[in-house]
Amino acid sequence: MRVFNALSSVGLYVGVFLVTIAQPVVAQKPTQKQPSKQLPAPVRRTVQRQSPQQPPALVPVTPQGQSPQQPPALVPVTPQEQSPRQPPAPPPGSTDFVAPGSIDGTSPQLNRYVLGPGDAINVLTQRPPGAYRLGQGDAIAVSVLRFPDLSFQAVVNPEGNIVVPLLGTVSLKGLTLEKAQEKIRSGYNRFVVDPIVTLSLAAQRPELNFSAQINPEGNIFVPQVGTLSVQGLTLDEAQEKIRVALSRELVDPVVSVSLVGQRPVQVTISGEVNRPGIYPIGSGTPRVSDALFLAGGSGMMADLRQVQVRRKRVDGSVVSQNIDLYTPLQNGGEIPNFRLQDGDAIIVPRREIANDASYDRTLVSRSTLASPQIRIRVLNYAGGGIVTVPLPNGSTFIDVLAGINTDSANLSEIALVRFDPERGRAVRQTINAKKVLAGDVSQNVPLQDNDIIVVGRNLIARITNILSTITRPFFDVRSFLEFFDIYDR
Repeated sequence: MRVFNALSSVGLYVGVFLVTIAQPVVAQKPTQKQPSKQLPAPVRRTVQRQSPQQPPALVPVTPQGQSPQQPPALVPVTPQEQSPRQPPAPPPGSTDFVAPGSIDGTSPQLNRYVLGPGDAINVLTQRPPGAYRLGQGDAIAVSVLRFPDLSFQAVVNPEGNIVVPLLGTVSLKGLTLEKAQEKIRSGYNRFVVDPIVTLSLAAQRPELNFSAQINPEGNIFVPQVGTLSVQGLTLDEAQEKIRVALSRELVDPVVSVSLVGQRPVQVTISGEVNRPGIYPIGSGTPRVSDALFLAGGSGMMADLRQVQVRRKRVDGSVVSQNIDLYTPLQNGGEIPNFRLQDGDAIIVPRREIANDASYDRTLVSRSTLASPQIRIRVLNYAGGGIVTVPLPNGSTFIDVLAGINTDSANLSEIALVRFDPERGRAVRQTINAKKVLAGDVSQNVPLQDNDIIVVGRNLIARITNILSTITRPFFDVRSFLEFFDIYDR
């Protein structure tokens, strides 16, 4: 008897233990009402969307084999576990944020075209696959065997109805030919015993295809629907909106929307470019490189590794994306295929001195991202007069020496005067041309557009004195150049 009781107790303990470990392991509910990501059983982990600036969240997880009475372990959830379906929203209280890059390095927020006034779209509608369904504009022929007076032809009206003898108004919208035939036969069956009804399609309704241009209010006119707003929508979003609107008039239409005419694109480009300003781009697919070309190319101190593109969205928020134009140029790759839109702002930053050693300015100057030619003015006191010397972009000081008569010039003291747009003043640098000709790389400075070379001891002193007494700054590079025009002899 004691042996039986002992065996019963052991069996009870084993059963309780098996029930305990067989219970499913479920994480605690998240404290915030956010969607959670389902992980394979037996462990479920609550994933909350986080801002990129926040540290990984600690998520309660009950590990395999842990006692249910013990508190759940805290496991950090990394950003890789977050859902990639939607980009993160802007930080609270801010309307400006940097959108994350996609696989090719371009933000999905900026990589899709957004419709606006002036765009022209083409809309094609097709019938849904499967059996033909009746709709507005379809013409049918109905014959009733032994009762020719009940036979008729009719066209489905905009409400999807026809008028049937004896029956009155009958709705056929969305019905197949077989269903419509059976509906009419059932109606006649109330007046005629077992009527034999045959329904055929006499004429199909025409396809609803049209083109529309978005007006200044952001609307288009859709036949059978009316005015519809598509401003700020992508092509896919506009396609879905048009499809839903047409579904109220047509039977399950298959809608395809394409862009056939792009609105004029006008962008603002600022920073380290030769001619900052607002430029219209007439290219069919305007790119950042097109905007740089219109602005005279990148400046000498430009950093093409982090060109910023800013775009204002319909809700007033601003998204920005850094585009690396330098690395593809260095590696012989393709420039990022990023299409600009009307109202975009491009900012070319200034290169930091600390990062100057790894930046090949000569490589950039020989590319299409910079102006192919620069103009250097040489004010030669020994030779008399001022001349403008065109040089290839990327030229250095030694390249301009070829046009200077070294026999009569004071080569030990040549002034390089350059306009500083940040301070609005002229900056002077003295160069020893003898050292340049001897191979001193430190003296062979790179030149940039609108540099002034002053040759001659007396004239250097005169220019320096005048520059030092000027109290007003130059308004722009044009006023800077006009100052030197007074010395043209």
